[in-house]
Amino acid sequence: MLDFSFEIIDETKINIQYKYGSEFFNFNLYYANGEWTLHPFDGILIQNREMCSLIVSELLRNKDFHVMLAKEKIILSQLRTSVNLQSNEPDEWVADRRNADYSSPDDELMDYIGNHSFEDILQLEQEQIEARVQFFQQIIQRMFMEGLGPEDADFIKVQAVIRIYKETYDRLGELNDHNRGDRGRRRW
Repeated sequence: MLDFSFEIIDETKINIQYKYGSEFFNFNLYYANGEWTLHPFDGILIQNREMCSLIVSELLRNKDFHVMLAKEKIILSQLRTSVNLQSNEPDEWVADRRNADYSSPDDELMDYIGNHSFEDILQLEQEQIEARVQFFQQIIQRMFMEGLGPEDADFIKVQAVIRIYKETYDRLGELNDHNRGDRGRRRW
């Protein structure tokens, strides 16, 4: 798998997966109020702002990321981030890097919620789960290629994780199916 990959959801949303060290991290790049904002989508990054700032800084220097931005006609210098990239204040959240307008994580969350419908959020969640299924399927394929099979305890655990993620994906899809008639209507 590549260190950087992305999926264009629509003209206002791009999901990004970036490998830092040995772990993949997910980001949402979305267009709202006339600006593109890069936002972390993993709990570990949201809870650890210093690490998040470090990873976002690395992502902003990634050449593949630059090419993706150019192809999508997004100007790097005008890109907003929802984390402070200044190392001297790791606990502050940034509404806009250029102007250094600080806001709380709750404000960022409310901004995100206000710009997306419940169905959009469920769909994004399904996409994240689908990425996890693919990740664990790659693990199980590698285990199989190395001669491990259903008699191996770890192989069984990986199969169970895949099954749990697939069931969760289906259940989230059912929730979205129940709300189809309300599409586009904001409920918050």
